[in-house]
Amino acid sequence: MTVYDLGAIAPLLVLAGGACVVLLADLVFRADERVWAGLGAAFAVAAAVTALVLGPGDDGFGSEIRRDGASVFFAIVIGASTAAALLLAIGYVAPARLPAAEVTALTLFSASGGLLLASAGDLLVAFIGLELLSIPLYALTGLLHGARHADESSLKYFLLGAAASAVFAYGIALIYASTDSIAIGSLASATSPIGLAGIAFLLAGLAFKAALVPFHFWAPDAYVSAPTPATAFMAVVAKVGAFAALLRIGGAVTAPGVAGLDWRASLAVLAAITLVLANLAALGQSSLKRLLAYSSIAHAGYICVAVAAGVVASGAIAFYLVVYAALTVGAFGVITLLSNDDPTLDDLHGLARRRPLVVIALGVLLLGLAGLPPTAGFLAKVYVFEAAIGARLAWLVILAVLMSVVSAAYYLRVLFACLAEGEGEPARGPSIGGGVVVLAALAIIVVGIVPGPLLDAVQSVRF
Repeated sequence: MTVYDLGAIAPLLVLAGGACVVLLADLVFRADERVWAGLGAAFAVAAAVTALVLGPGDDGFGSEIRRDGASVFFAIVIGASTAAALLLAIGYVAPARLPAAEVTALTLFSASGGLLLASAGDLLVAFIGLELLSIPLYALTGLLHGARHADESSLKYFLLGAAASAVFAYGIALIYASTDSIAIGSLASATSPIGLAGIAFLLAGLAFKAALVPFHFWAPDAYVSAPTPATAFMAVVAKVGAFAALLRIGGAVTAPGVAGLDWRASLAVLAAITLVLANLAALGQSSLKRLLAYSSIAHAGYICVAVAAGVVASGAIAFYLVVYAALTVGAFGVITLLSNDDPTLDDLHGLARRRPLVVIALGVLLLGLAGLPPTAGFLAKVYVFEAAIGARLAWLVILAVLMSVVSAAYYLRVLFACLAEGEGEPARGPSIGGGVVVLAALAIIVVGIVPGPLLDAVQSVRF
């Protein structure tokens, strides 16, 4: 192992090592949720800082793990999102009677898998990252025993996830049979029918993890049943890892132009049906958590619009993922401030009177999710749509704009429910989770008004 190898996996080692430290320390010391969640958040921030300080460099392990601008950028996003999700767990884990150390360790292990998936230069490494990302999420989904159908949702997620992993692994086998290689770069020469079938299997496996329709069936139930901080984490980190891998694979597939048209057409169709089904399904939801679950699926569709445009849209996708991460963590963070883990819209009545600052922050986040100015959500959609129009996908952009109008209806329903009079679900007092929500809303406004620094940062994201 060389110094370049260590540099490539340094952020991953911080996350996985942090998870081991938390588990071992829990055997020796007795501490409350604030200690374990705070320690986990510190390791997540340390991983992001490590990636930032080391920066891009030579790839590790014979280019099996990439250390380019994209891997550094996504390591920072994953680290920051993981830290925010763990901070949401403070004040939530103890009332829910969850094992704080185990929740923290599982979250860190899963984050390390997402980072490995985003940095993979080899299909087998991507598969390992996919499994390391997924297996802790299966456990987290069933951890909240008081939730309705938690065990059933966890089992459903596990079985469907195992099937998706098997499909991905079979795709790797077909690629190897076609090209005698499992390097992602070898996909450029996978032009035989066997190779093209393998690429289709890889797309299906990653579409499942990104919760694209029709591979989304696990997401609503898993999001509702999982502890809310874990829901916020899986809604962000799983998508970041999956879309990073999709871009790497897409860059190799479209490079020779042989299968590029089929790849882009497949992604465009996935984006279209995801946008329509998810937004229409969200309209009829009364559960806030399930509504946000379908919202997350819909945003995967918006991201997929840019992915269909190809690697030329890498910067727009990176910008969207950062904004989406802040919006999603903040929106799910509001649920952690309520005493009911699965509130309905009626439970939000009177919240504006009881917690006005939280409702103001939630309003900003909902406007951002709807893609309305002056939030960063508006700019994120503009950049994605601009990239898609440049790739001659105007029909898909028109559909996405129409679905954005539809989405405004259910986001405004949530806001109006908060403003309605009545005695809804009691809200917890001021907490670190409330601070995360407010900071997320502030970040969305600041980036919406001054997007320059983030736009400069995403220019380094190239696949």
